[in-house]
Amino acid sequence: MSLFILNHETNFEHIIGVLFNNWTALKLAIEHGMGGSSEVMQFKISDLIKNIHECLRKSGDNMCWTSISDIIEDVMDVGFDVVLEDASADDLSKHICNLYSDWNQSLDGRTKVIDELRSLPTIIPIQIVPVRPIREKQKVKDDSSSSEESEACDDGWTVVKHK
Repeated sequence: MSLFILNHETNFEHIIGVLFNNWTALKLAIEHGMGGSSEVMQFKISDLIKNIHECLRKSGDNMCWTSISDIIEDVMDVGFDVVLEDASADDLSKHICNLYSDWNQSLDGRTKVIDELRSLPTIIPIQIVPVRPIREKQKVKDDSSSSEESEACDDGWTVVKHK
């Protein structure tokens, strides 16, 4: 991704990306490789951001945060195999809608949004860098003193047997 500068000309999709970069549920799903390869995860997140932005643009003043929450929950469930059991999708959706309303209100509204985003721990849009998920990082140690032996199966599972 090119250099990101947060200013009054920023595309609102970038703002949604900043919010996602500060959302624990998505960050953990990415860290644990729940969305597939880095390229697949990047596509899913980009598509999610575009869908949310399109929903916001179409709804105008009749904005309903529940529609956005449904989009987020569906993508997390289907795309990342994560079922959200907290209200974080609702909270994030309300926040996105409030910021979108402020952003489109006036120059002062945009300043308010920029100030709020600058107070977040991460102020760049989410981007997926090629990393190996945690599951791939865990390796079976080949230790001769170990009393266990592992055997790979065709379905991707590893069977661990005692010697």
